[in-house]
Amino acid sequence: MSALAVAPAIFPYDAPPPSPRPAASAAPTATIYRLADPLPFDPAVRRGRLPNGMSYYIRRNARPEHRVALRLAVDAGSVLEQEDQRGLAHLLEHMAFNGSKHFAPGELVGFLESIGARFGADANAYTSFDETVYMLEVPTDRSGLVEKGLTVLADFAGGWTLSKDEIDKERGVVLEEWRLGQGANSRLQRLQFPILMHGSRYAERLPIGDPDVIKSSDPGRLRAFAREWYRPDRMAVAMVGDVDPVKAERWIQDKLGEVPAAAPGATRPVYDIPSHPETLVSVATDPEARVSGVSVIFKHPKLPEGRVGDYRRSLVETLFHSMVNSRLAEMARRGDAPFLGASSSGGTIGRNTDTEVLGAVVADGGIATGLRALLTEAERVRRHGFAPAELDRARRELLAQYERAWQERDKSESSSYAREYASNFLTGEPSPGIDVELALVRQFLPTITLDEVRDVTLRNIHEDSRVVLAVAPQKEGVAVPTEAEVRGVLTSVTQVAVTPWEDRTAGRQLLEKPPTGGTVVSRRKIDPLGVTVL
Repeated sequence: MSALAVAPAIFPYDAPPPSPRPAASAAPTATIYRLADPLPFDPAVRRGRLPNGMSYYIRRNARPEHRVALRLAVDAGSVLEQEDQRGLAHLLEHMAFNGSKHFAPGELVGFLESIGARFGADANAYTSFDETVYMLEVPTDRSGLVEKGLTVLADFAGGWTLSKDEIDKERGVVLEEWRLGQGANSRLQRLQFPILMHGSRYAERLPIGDPDVIKSSDPGRLRAFAREWYRPDRMAVAMVGDVDPVKAERWIQDKLGEVPAAAPGATRPVYDIPSHPETLVSVATDPEARVSGVSVIFKHPKLPEGRVGDYRRSLVETLFHSMVNSRLAEMARRGDAPFLGASSSGGTIGRNTDTEVLGAVVADGGIATGLRALLTEAERVRRHGFAPAELDRARRELLAQYERAWQERDKSESSSYAREYASNFLTGEPSPGIDVELALVRQFLPTITLDEVRDVTLRNIHEDSRVVLAVAPQKEGVAVPTEAEVRGVLTSVTQVAVTPWEDRTAGRQLLEKPPTGGTVVSRRKIDPLGVTVL
């Protein structure tokens, strides 16, 4: 039924972040954008707000055909729980499927199965620190199903019955989910998450919650959470798919407009992750850990995203990560590589904190070596910057990515758009569409200088608000550095000479000497197949 969204790919055992979002449909224009201009919103999207305060996004999209992706984004998650409610945001998400105004217990699952919707872990909803999102995929070629899907969302928004019997039955389901999530990665994460989120409410509000609270909390505390934080003015619905936007808007107004407006209530708090002057270090082991790895996370206040100048800055940072990743990939291919694989990426934790992350998976016993290599590359960029050829390659690759996205714009899946619009509502992530994005890339990419890209290290990579997380298997023969040894590596990197990067790919051709053309020695046709064999 649900998934628990915790954090971006920060921990050493996590997967890399997802690819950039897809976007819009018309040809790019020759508009000249000024840095102070606000980023436009994709004109292919029909947006509005219902009288009860709920926002909505509608877009026609034909992939897949005869389907529509529905999302209900709720600006409420585990960070809003009181101490005696830890885990109830997630339990409430489960309860949305277990009895509501229009669906008796068990009926909703039957409806979802009847329309071919997946029902199970990760399929229909997720709860994170700051948000809860419900997801449906509904056929559009059978009359009445889209409207019924919107009725489901309306019940998710506040039509649950929350009977004591159903709550008590669902406690066991959530506790089993908690039990199944007790693998090595989860154990390591529970050890290290409070270090990453040092001094913040996030450190104490993992979405899976406290099993004792889930097991024995008074049903009134669940109802209180729902009443206080599930309000239509803190919700948005996204509908993307093979549907007429005018009809879709009318259906949303009819179905979601029935959700009662909430009385004035508490302001939705936004919790910060405090800065800290020192570097925090965590070295954790687990008998079932499969890999050794290390991540260095640099935290800094979230920067604005709403203007053209902000978008240009994001391009600078994208180029920075691209060039660092090219260096790390080249290092990983060497015979004496200090890591098995490494990456540089940016992200966000909480609502107000951006991160730069350098991470590496290393051979067992290689944490200190991998950490030294990551920090040395950051120091190399800080002192010497990048070579012109590196910037040229990164520009070409980035432009090619955007041009390919524009050329394949009609292949974008409805679920990707729906996810993008939910993020726009929840976090303010811009959604200008690929037409505008490609135009911005073409205008600004040639203007970005080597100094600007180098300055990313000066601005975002620093010793304060820095966190080092290392993990390793707990087994005989695997050397694991102490915290003091990790700190020794941090200090030593700043005290040694670092030479400029040697760009070994500049001017190289795939083949030193083009091959000489050959001659055809035989030719045979297979007529029934229309094939010629040479």
